[in-house]
Amino acid sequence: MSFDLIPKNKELDSIEVGAFTWPIFLQETGMGYVLGYGAAFKPGSYVYNNGNKGSPVSNDSYRVTSSEAKAMAKVARGYVTVQRCVNKEWEQLPESQQSYYENAKSLGEQPLYRAKMHEDHLVWLEKFADWADKSKGFTIN
Repeated sequence: MSFDLIPKNKELDSIEVGAFTWPIFLQETGMGYVLGYGAAFKPGSYVYNNGNKGSPVSNDSYRVTSSEAKAMAKVARGYVTVQRCVNKEWEQLPESQQSYYENAKSLGEQPLYRAKMHEDHLVWLEKFADWADKSKGFTIN
């Protein structure tokens, strides 16, 4: 199962994103907050703007307005900028130190250090940002 992001701008093609990738992108980047979407109190549950048709992570025609799409694009670009700096820091560490940081845990199971994000994901987010800016809003199916 995947998500099809269908733009209102008919000059653009739809884009597809994986069923597990899209919710992670919304949460990890903060783009979901633009839509009023985020993790809820209980693990595996989420909160979203009930005033819209459906949910942004349920393939049920959730509508994203043009202004929301532009805001999501800004957030995605900001995230990419920050994450590339984080990735650069990781790359500068010797392998032994990278391993130590990857295994270091704070209290509980939360990582103590910010994880790297694969460059392919960052490139996708940049492409999404460009697309979202031009989309005039989109529907999530």
